[in-house]
Amino acid sequence: MAKPRKTSSESPIARQLGMVSILIVTWNCRNAIMTCLMSLARLKDLPIEIETLVVDNGSTDGTVEYLQESELTFKGIGLKVAYNSKNVGLSRATDQAYRKARGNWILLCNPDVAFNTGFLELLRYGTSHTNAIMTTEMVHENGKTQRVVTRRFPTVTRVFFDFGYVGSFLDGKLMNHLVRRRYTYQDENFPETVSVESPGASFLLLSRRAIENLGIIFDPRFPVWWNDVDLAKRAERAGIKRILLSSVKVEHRQGHGGVLQMESATRRYLFCRSMILFARKWNMRPNLLQFLFFVDAILGLPLSTVVRQIRNRNFRVAIRKSLQDSALQIRGVISV
Repeated sequence: MAKPRKTSSESPIARQLGMVSILIVTWNCRNAIMTCLMSLARLKDLPIEIETLVVDNGSTDGTVEYLQESELTFKGIGLKVAYNSKNVGLSRATDQAYRKARGNWILLCNPDVAFNTGFLELLRYGTSHTNAIMTTEMVHENGKTQRVVTRRFPTVTRVFFDFGYVGSFLDGKLMNHLVRRRYTYQDENFPETVSVESPGASFLLLSRRAIENLGIIFDPRFPVWWNDVDLAKRAERAGIKRILLSSVKVEHRQGHGGVLQMESATRRYLFCRSMILFARKWNMRPNLLQFLFFVDAILGLPLSTVVRQIRNRNFRVAIRKSLQDSALQIRGVISV
């Protein structure tokens, strides 16, 4: 088994940081985790000690076999892998990794992220901001900025017009995506460091001190979605700032992390269920959200059918998938 990368005790940043634990959860994302681990292993001269803790959530696409080989072949990144027999969700798997972590600093990392030397810049910033949550500017493979990961806190209006079938259609066609642009900071020209409301957990650095102040990293009631938003809300309540370093760019191959392997209707159900649970926890008018997304499922049925018909040119397939999605959206919002 690979040992954690050793570093000179003379390195100032090493003395300040101690060990850094990188937590990654995988599920059916063999190619993505391969790219991620290889990019990390290529950072040979990092003056820090790291360990990389991967939890696999019952992958069936060859991810498990790749990780088993990687435990023996990767050197210097302290790779340790835990294998779950089923998918226990991102939140529980993250906690599973955290309970084994030895680092003073924790990096939450999606498997569809590629490391570069900006990782060290993020760590350097962290040495003087131990009671903060920090992230970077996420970019596509072509270098274009992704302004969908970090968001403002949700409101009923923002959620409906960004995530509802009908709402997102109206926002796009009638308002030029005004709500979405505001929600996701798309019109902001960030300075080098900026305080944000709700950073996504694709690449998120926290000190152990901050996590202890929060109690847990992710609330297990939100297994896949809304867990990072809940984390940000708890951080705000605890007086922990969320800071984005726009000068540091990290490649995020969005959509390659395994979630898209899930059936679209199942994704919709889990998303909507977690949304209502979040709204109840944070008093975000849950009854109104339930009503809006119930109506949205009914009114959005013909709209999503037309879109699928145009895309696939098969009306029967389009209506079947749209019915399934609408039914599970209704189930998601009323089953809580």
